[in-house]
Amino acid sequence: MSCAIVGFGNIGQALAKAFARNGIEVSVATTRDPESFASAAAAIGPTIIPKKLAEAVKADIVFLAVRFESHRDVAKALPTWQGKSIVDVTNAYGVSPEELGGQALARASQMEASGLA
Repeated sequence: MSCAIVGFGNIGQALAKAFARNGIEVSVATTRDPESFASAAAAIGPTIIPKKLAEAVKADIVFLAVRFESHRDVAKALPTWQGKSIVDVTNAYGVSPEELGGQALARASQMEASGLA
Protein backbone atom coordinates (compact mmCIF):
# COMPACT_ATOMS: atom_id res chain seq x y z
CA MET A 1 0.00 0.00 0.00
CA SER A 2 1.42 3.40 -0.98
CA CYS A 3 0.86 6.75 0.71
CA ALA A 4 1.29 10.34 -0.41
CA ILE A 5 0.94 13.73 1.20
CA VAL A 6 -0.21 16.50 -1.12
CA GLY A 7 0.82 19.79 0.42
CA PHE A 8 4.08 20.47 2.19
CA GLY A 9 3.24 23.34 4.51
CA ASN A 10 3.02 23.01 8.28
CA ILE A 11 0.45 20.21 8.24
CA GLY A 12 2.05 18.29 5.37
CA GLN A 13 5.46 18.45 7.03
CA ALA A 14 4.03 17.36 10.39
CA LEU A 15 2.48 14.34 8.69
CA ALA A 16 5.77 13.59 6.90
CA LYS A 17 7.62 13.70 10.23
CA ALA A 18 5.16 11.21 11.73
CA PHE A 19 5.71 8.84 8.80
CA ALA A 20 9.49 9.27 9.03
CA ARG A 21 9.55 8.56 12.79
CA ASN A 22 7.93 5.23 12.02
CA GLY A 23 10.17 4.44 9.04
CA ILE A 24 7.28 4.54 6.56
CA GLU A 25 7.98 5.67 3.01
CA VAL A 26 5.65 8.40 1.82
CA SER A 27 5.62 10.56 -1.29
CA VAL A 28 5.20 14.30 -0.87
CA ALA A 29 4.04 16.69 -3.54
CA THR A 30 2.87 20.21 -4.15
CA THR A 31 1.92 22.07 -7.28
CA ARG A 32 5.56 23.21 -7.42
CA ASP A 33 8.49 21.30 -8.85
CA PRO A 34 9.73 18.65 -6.38
CA GLU A 35 13.24 20.14 -6.47
CA SER A 36 11.88 23.25 -4.74
CA PHE A 37 11.17 21.30 -1.53
CA ALA A 38 13.56 18.34 -1.90
CA SER A 39 16.01 19.64 0.71
CA ALA A 40 13.21 20.14 3.25
CA ALA A 41 11.98 16.60 2.57
CA ALA A 42 15.51 15.18 2.90
CA ALA A 43 15.92 16.99 6.22
CA ILE A 44 12.92 15.11 7.58
CA GLY A 45 14.27 11.71 6.58
CA PRO A 46 15.16 9.27 3.82
CA THR A 47 11.65 7.80 3.66
CA ILE A 48 10.16 11.13 2.53
CA ILE A 49 10.20 11.10 -1.28
CA PRO A 50 9.46 14.33 -3.22
CA LYS A 51 7.45 13.71 -6.38
CA LYS A 52 5.50 15.60 -8.98
CA LEU A 53 1.83 15.94 -8.15
CA ALA A 54 0.76 13.68 -11.04
CA GLU A 55 2.94 10.86 -9.67
CA ALA A 56 2.10 11.32 -5.99
CA VAL A 57 -1.67 11.11 -6.48
CA LYS A 58 -1.27 7.59 -7.87
CA ALA A 59 -0.77 6.41 -4.25
CA ASP A 60 -3.43 4.23 -2.64
CA ILE A 61 -3.87 6.65 0.26
CA VAL A 62 -3.61 10.41 -0.29
CA PHE A 63 -3.43 12.90 2.56
CA LEU A 64 -4.80 16.19 1.24
CA ALA A 65 -2.98 18.93 3.18
CA VAL A 66 -3.44 21.97 0.98
CA ARG A 67 -5.12 25.33 1.43
CA PHE A 68 -8.83 25.13 0.64
CA GLU A 69 -8.35 27.28 -2.47
CA SER A 70 -5.93 24.70 -3.89
CA HIS A 71 -8.03 21.57 -3.55
CA ARG A 72 -9.73 22.09 -6.92
CA ASP A 73 -6.37 22.06 -8.71
CA VAL A 74 -5.38 18.88 -6.90
CA ALA A 75 -8.71 17.24 -7.81
CA LYS A 76 -7.86 17.75 -11.50
CA ALA A 77 -4.61 15.78 -11.15
CA LEU A 78 -6.47 12.52 -11.79
CA PRO A 79 -9.37 11.77 -14.14
CA THR A 80 -11.03 9.80 -11.31
CA TRP A 81 -10.31 9.32 -7.62
CA GLN A 82 -12.44 6.18 -7.46
CA GLY A 83 -10.88 3.49 -5.26
CA LYS A 84 -8.55 5.88 -3.44
CA SER A 85 -8.61 6.60 0.25
CA ILE A 86 -8.39 10.34 0.83
CA VAL A 87 -7.61 11.77 4.24
CA ASP A 88 -8.67 15.41 4.05
CA VAL A 89 -6.78 17.62 6.47
CA THR A 90 -7.49 20.75 4.45
CA ASN A 91 -8.09 23.85 6.56
CA ALA A 92 -11.29 25.65 5.69
CA TYR A 93 -10.95 28.36 8.33
CA GLY A 94 -12.40 31.55 6.92
CA VAL A 95 -14.17 29.78 4.03
CA SER A 96 -17.84 30.69 3.84
CA PRO A 97 -20.56 28.02 3.97
CA GLU A 98 -21.58 29.17 0.48
CA GLU A 99 -18.17 28.23 -0.89
CA LEU A 100 -18.63 24.79 0.66
CA GLY A 101 -22.04 24.46 -0.96
CA GLY A 102 -23.66 24.01 2.45
CA GLN A 103 -21.65 20.80 2.94
CA ALA A 104 -18.97 19.85 5.40
CA LEU A 105 -15.48 20.44 3.98
CA ALA A 106 -14.80 16.74 3.40
CA ARG A 107 -18.09 16.33 1.52
CA ALA A 108 -17.42 19.43 -0.61
CA SER A 109 -13.95 18.13 -1.47
CA GLN A 110 -15.33 14.68 -2.26
CA MET A 111 -17.92 16.15 -4.60
CA GLU A 112 -15.27 18.20 -6.41
CA ALA A 113 -12.91 15.23 -6.71
CA SER A 114 -15.66 13.12 -8.22
CA GLY A 115 -16.61 15.90 -10.65
CA LEU A 116 -20.01 16.47 -9.07
CA ALA A 117 -19.44 20.06 -8.03
